[in-house]
Amino acid sequence: MEPTREPARFWMWTRFTFLITETLWCSAAGCKTSYISTSKTILDQLAMQHRLEFRLILTQRYACDIWVICFLRERALGNSPCRLVRQLRENHSREWLKFLCRYFGACTDFADRPCLLPITFQEPPEPVVIPSHRWMLAVYGRDILSRLDHIKAKITCTFGSVLKMDSTKKITKKLSGLAKGTALWLTSVSNEVGQILISVLTAQERPALDIMAADLIRRYSNAGVAPPRLLYVDTECCREDRVQTKLKQRFGGWPDLIVRLDIYHFMRRLTSGCTKDSHPL
Repeated sequence: MEPTREPARFWMWTRFTFLITETLWCSAAGCKTSYISTSKTILDQLAMQHRLEFRLILTQRYACDIWVICFLRERALGNSPCRLVRQLRENHSREWLKFLCRYFGACTDFADRPCLLPITFQEPPEPVVIPSHRWMLAVYGRDILSRLDHIKAKITCTFGSVLKMDSTKKITKKLSGLAKGTALWLTSVSNEVGQILISVLTAQERPALDIMAADLIRRYSNAGVAPPRLLYVDTECCREDRVQTKLKQRFGGWPDLIVRLDIYHFMRRLTSGCTKDSHPL
């Protein structure tokens, strides 16, 4: 690859820095692919101790320090990309005013000195515009891709002895863009402390969960962890003729698994079964 140098603006919390980086162009015949020197394709070829030295996330025009994007990792109420952009603008404006005051002070010292010729000063530079919240989300997405292997490892090392499986349509209704309308159900399995073991998007609620159940059973087996004892669901928990339900067959790799109806749906069914117009409970 042939390197070419291009400047990139480096966004930090309190100051501006100009960074010179390289864009690598593939010299193979018929290949016109270009790579930024700190892109994921290049960084994946380095050892972990060398990769950690790159504290920047670069895009085509701008760059951002990783610790700025770290504020978006804890997504909570009030912690949004718009809030981060507002905070950046406030901090950058404060720093710009500080440097502006220093510049005017230095100009005043020169203007007060006796001189034969009139002294002219250059206009101070305008403050650089902070990127939008959409750019922050794009950089945040690149940060997630750089930690994808760690996220997968952290999720797949989560286990539990009491599981809860539930499906919902609320999440899939929020899908937009090309993913809109491609899935109807989001099914998640969590443990007794609320940690998510696995989540899948499916077009149907029940028949498409066989692969999910098989992968979950295989995960427990490969890790040498004891199978769970209980599984709480909202349907298909039991039958009157004592024949195995489809859900029990789906988790056939755990023959001792006890499937029960969770307390929330039990209370709803108890109320609907005991409450009547003639005798409201």
